[in-house]
Amino acid sequence: MLFIKFIFSLCILYNGGGKVEMKNKIIGVLACTLVIIATVIPVAGTMNIKIENVSSENGSETQSEYFSVDLLKPSGKERTPAEITFDPLSAKPIYKLDLAGNTNYEFITKPTAIMTSYYDYMPGSYESYPIRLQTENGDGQYLTWFAKASKYENRRQYWGYVDNSGAIQDWGLITSYDMWQGYGGIDIHPATGDCIATWHEDNNGDGTYETAITYDDYDATDTPGAWKKPYIKESSSGNEFIWPHIEIGPSPQGDGYVRVYQLAKNSKENPAGYPCEDVRLLYADVQNSNGADLKSLLTAATWKSLTVFTSWRAKSCRPFQAFAVDDSTPGKVAFIGHAAWLEGDLGTMPVDEGAFVWESYDYGETWDKANLHSDGPGAALYYVNNPGHFTDAPEQLEVTIGGWHNTAIYDSDGNLHMTFLQQYGWTDDTGSYYLPSFLPQAELVWDGNSFTCHEVSVMPGVDPLSGHTVPWDSENTYPVITWSTYPSGAAAIFQENTQKNAVNKEKGWMAQMWVDGTYCQLAKDGDPNYVDYTKHPLIFIAISLDNGQTWSKPIELTDVHNDKFDFSEQITVYPYLCDEIVDLGDDWGQINMYYFDDNAFGSTVQSSGLDPTGDITYCSIKVKFIESEPPSTPTITGSSNGKPNKEYSFKVKSTDPEGGNLYYYIDWGDNTTTDWDGPHPSATEVTYKHTWTTKAAFTIKVKAKDDNGAESDWGEFAFSTPRAKVMLLNFLEKILRIFLRT
Repeated sequence: MLFIKFIFSLCILYNGGGKVEMKNKIIGVLACTLVIIATVIPVAGTMNIKIENVSSENGSETQSEYFSVDLLKPSGKERTPAEITFDPLSAKPIYKLDLAGNTNYEFITKPTAIMTSYYDYMPGSYESYPIRLQTENGDGQYLTWFAKASKYENRRQYWGYVDNSGAIQDWGLITSYDMWQGYGGIDIHPATGDCIATWHEDNNGDGTYETAITYDDYDATDTPGAWKKPYIKESSSGNEFIWPHIEIGPSPQGDGYVRVYQLAKNSKENPAGYPCEDVRLLYADVQNSNGADLKSLLTAATWKSLTVFTSWRAKSCRPFQAFAVDDSTPGKVAFIGHAAWLEGDLGTMPVDEGAFVWESYDYGETWDKANLHSDGPGAALYYVNNPGHFTDAPEQLEVTIGGWHNTAIYDSDGNLHMTFLQQYGWTDDTGSYYLPSFLPQAELVWDGNSFTCHEVSVMPGVDPLSGHTVPWDSENTYPVITWSTYPSGAAAIFQENTQKNAVNKEKGWMAQMWVDGTYCQLAKDGDPNYVDYTKHPLIFIAISLDNGQTWSKPIELTDVHNDKFDFSEQITVYPYLCDEIVDLGDDWGQINMYYFDDNAFGSTVQSSGLDPTGDITYCSIKVKFIESEPPSTPTITGSSNGKPNKEYSFKVKSTDPEGGNLYYYIDWGDNTTTDWDGPHPSATEVTYKHTWTTKAAFTIKVKAKDDNGAESDWGEFAFSTPRAKVMLLNFLEKILRIFLRT
């Protein structure tokens, strides 16, 4: 009997224990390795990025592995934009990114064209919000944009009104006179629901722009469309203040009033020939009551004026900035941005280069230097290690602020958020450089004492020096373009990075929106997985449930494979976001926006592209703002062994804590996978079938994912197609079990 038990133990040890288990592990490791090689396809070591035909300032052509044109300084002579290509001699195919958006959303108003424009460039504005919500009177949304109604007409400023059902109720021209106009912004007078608008135009025909201010008297009949003749504010003293926008906030006169701000930037270069925009700030206080008459806004005497950043011009210190009003703290307004020293350190500089915030606590009337804060000295926000992929770069890379055309907004905790592109680079004796494939989306946050930076969204690697996530790890690099790559002439990166943010202060929700060209660039680089994106940059939206502390994977809103709307025939560029996320209840938030659906890839206005026409397109979505609990680890049931070339069935089950639908990803252990199959009801067994073609031991691995993208741990199940010896041991084991029972 002891001998029989010994033989039985050996059978179990050989068949069910160490040897098969070890074999499973070895095969699993090899299978995972092969899967990684076959599907991830990393780019390791040097990136092999070449920049072709980069013109130097003296007109000669050079080749550089990195793009040496400073994104922050589109001043002086412009250089030919970089064309990013992957070296075909490296024999490393381009990998497939994993940027899939998992946030649950639905369209409220599907993309709807409002009008066709013959002006295919940035129909909104730079740093303002051209979509605003009515609050105390009215329940609709106002929009503004500029467009050319035909090839030979002037560019004009338009308005639109969307009712509470999401339907475009009306739209048209703001002014009756015909003049070249553009770059408008709006805000809503709370008590009346009247829309106050501004834009720039050459009103007196002298070749210099002025700014216009007017309003729509919605309150008179509770219907839109009664626009008043605007007040024109002229520039003076050789300056040209343009690109205006409107902000409304608390007034020093108390609760019965609001303060209206009009901000415009000086487009004239400084004496050294650099763009160095000081800001003209107009402000006026008006009554905030139903029936209030806003006609005083059309009178010059109502407005008081001052300029901010004027002293910076003499030092060629350029303020890339956005403006915000803190409604929760009456009197508090601020500029936040980054200061670029265009001529370097000229001595007694007005502020350190890099991130800055300038706060006013008396409703913008004075700007005390004691309230001007910088993260300096130096332009770098922080430093990250060079992982070894960038052979000509130093051991540490600077992370700096890239881009322009951003918005700023306060959250429910009083923190100030500004959108930006995160730029990796360095400076040496030959100049300043940055890595054009790595411009991830981010936000700069000022909490009243210090600055922090958040990646939007989390990236694949973690930098050990800074603790920030980065678009690379020790083996792989993951280009994250995050500007649209939509062709727009010599300053493509500068012109095509636009990022907007929105907030719901009561819920602590935030959203950030941008146009991402990563897939578009991969298609251009020759990756067959992305051929559908060759002329299709994507509008991305990321959300946060905690005032920007953490961000979701982005919603790939205008993906050509979107199952909620067919974007395959659209070219989706220049998106604009409403500043407020509407609470719909049950953790659903409404996001309102419009974008430009171009008819040809490339901005004709910016000397690229053959067709200047496209559609001003409105849409709104509702997004589930909920932190999803992951599903349970899936269970797998079925036969544990079988024969090669025979199909076997397995049942998989997982439970979602919120009761939502589930999707299953299966790794069959033989270099084949089943990719996110679903949706399937929670706690319901789903049957899958598979055939193995070789004699070996396999580990089946299954993961579940819910509607919100939360993923479970891996569930595992052992299956083997044993060789004859193993089958014989199985037979002996069965005989021994029968013998022992008797």
